[in-house]
Amino acid sequence: MTDPRVEHQTRRNELVDVALTVLERDGFASLSVGAVARQAGIKPPSLYKQFTSKADIEAALITLGFARLADEYIGPAASAAEGSRLDHITALVSAYRAFGLANPQLYLLMHSKPFTGTDSERIDRAAVSRLRAFVAGPVGAMSAWAYAHGVLSLELVGAFPPELLDDIWARVSQTIAEFAPDE
Repeated sequence: MTDPRVEHQTRRNELVDVALTVLERDGFASLSVGAVARQAGIKPPSLYKQFTSKADIEAALITLGFARLADEYIGPAASAAEGSRLDHITALVSAYRAFGLANPQLYLLMHSKPFTGTDSERIDRAAVSRLRAFVAGPVGAMSAWAYAHGVLSLELVGAFPPELLDDIWARVSQTIAEFAPDE
């Protein structure tokens, strides 16, 4: 016999994936309990067995986003990078950008709400802790993250001429590398 808690979590994870499909396809404004239920082929009351509200779905998506950012993008980039501090920072910045470009609506959702204590832990795991090895402490790491986030947010809304993006991102990495001298 299957454990009901495992079945509940499995179904919840499936519905988070459905919600992610709706979010990326239709955008944040269209994310709703009804839209997720329609995409999943169920009635909205059935969705409430897994989520208490749209905000609960958003929270699950944010948790998923930070986990994927850490595990699928930042972690592998940090492990694979070789060379100078600039090379490591460039790898991390490139991975961060790749995540945002691959998941634009999820990325924007992840940064659309005030962070709670739990969110701060996810942010630290996803990006900031990796940067601490290359910049001056937590303030330097948070500053580097804020800089990359600002540039990526502007890129996602089309604020930069496409032909300048590679140079802009190279400058982001160079500037972050200057936050602290080599030891």
